[in-house]
Amino acid sequence: MLLLLAFGPSVIAAVIAVVLAVVFRKKDPAKMAVVFSVTAFVCGLLHLISEFYPFRYSGPGGIDYIGNAIVWGLMVSSVLYGTIVAYICFAVIATIYAIKAVKSGEKRKKGALSLVLSWICGIVIACLIITNIVTDITFKKSISVEVTKVTAAVDSDGDPAVVIMYELHNGSKKEITFLSAIYENVSQNEKELRYGIVKGPEYLKDSDIKKVSPGGSGTVRKTYKLKDPGSPVKIVLRTYKGDVTYLDGEFTPK
Repeated sequence: MLLLLAFGPSVIAAVIAVVLAVVFRKKDPAKMAVVFSVTAFVCGLLHLISEFYPFRYSGPGGIDYIGNAIVWGLMVSSVLYGTIVAYICFAVIATIYAIKAVKSGEKRKKGALSLVLSWICGIVIACLIITNIVTDITFKKSISVEVTKVTAAVDSDGDPAVVIMYELHNGSKKEITFLSAIYENVSQNEKELRYGIVKGPEYLKDSDIKKVSPGGSGTVRKTYKLKDPGSPVKIVLRTYKGDVTYLDGEFTPK
C-alpha cells in the first residue's frame, strides 16, 4: 500500500504519456512537438516548485506520531516522483516529434524551439540534483556521534540489559534529532538486540527525539536487552541511506 502511494502517480503519468503518444502519432509532428514540450515544461516546473517549496509536515510531533510523518513524507515523495516521471516522459516524446519536424524541413524552427523548451527544465533539474547530492553529503558529514559509556544493567523485566550513552554533535546549520539523523543497529553475535526498559535520569527521557541545535551537542540514552551478558555489543551507527557511517565497533558492557 505504501509503495502504491509513493510510486502510483509515477506509473499513471508514464501510462498517460505513452497513450497520448500512440493516439496522436499520425498528427502534425511540429504541432505535437509544441503540445508535448509545453506539457513537459509545465510538469518540470511543478517538480521544481515541489523541490524548492516542499510541503513540510506540520502535525503533532513525538514518537507516537512518527507514522503520520512517514505517510506525509511518502505523499510528498509521490508528488516529486510523479512530476519528474511525467516530465521525462513528455520531454522524450516531444523530442521525438521535434526531431521529425526538424527533419521535415518545413517547420524546422518550431521543432528546434520545442526541443529547447522540452529540456530547459531538465538542465535546471540536473543542476538541482547535483547540488542536492553535494549538500546532503555535506550535511551528513557535519554530524558526528560517539559512544561515551556502555553499562551493564537489569531491565524492568529482570533480564540482563545494556545502557548505551551517546554524544551527538550537530555541526550542520539545521536542527536535528538522533532518531531523524542516525540509524542505529545494536547486536550481539550477529543477532539484533531488542529494546529494554531501564530507569534513568528524567532529563534523558525520550532523548533520541530531542532537538539538537546547530553547533550544539546532545546526550542520548538507549537501552537494550542482552542476549549474552558475557559477549561484547556491536554498535553500528550510520545514515538511513547507509552512505555515511558514523561508528562501527564492539563494546563490552561494564
